[in-house]
Amino acid sequence: MKKIILSVLLASITLFAADSAANYRPGLLLPPNGPAIYKQECASCHGEQGEKSAFKQAASVGGKISPAIAGMDTAKVAKDLKDYRYGSLDKYGYGALMKSVTADLSWDEIDAVAEYVHGLK
Repeated sequence: MKKIILSVLLASITLFAADSAANYRPGLLLPPNGPAIYKQECASCHGEQGEKSAFKQAASVGGKISPAIAGMDTAKVAKDLKDYRYGSLDKYGYGALMKSVTADLSWDEIDAVAEYVHGLK
């Protein structure tokens, strides 16, 4: 009986891990995966390598352009993301958008994303 329960538990964990590899879900007590979080939450605006100025198209209607984030200082990125999450930062007028993106991330996940962004070139 113990072997059956152990086998079912192992199969469940394997299926859960395989499912989470496709789409990172924050807050599941898994080790933070900076690259997966970045790809899922950040790359659409900041580019796959952090090379884009997010919302460049907004400049044509009076909006501000954020700088490319690749290689930025880890501590600065982490502080900004945590401030966005808390709602105390509205840099370039994108505070509400960034708050919605960071709302579900833990501090450890934000730190993992910051480390990943620092490593981008």
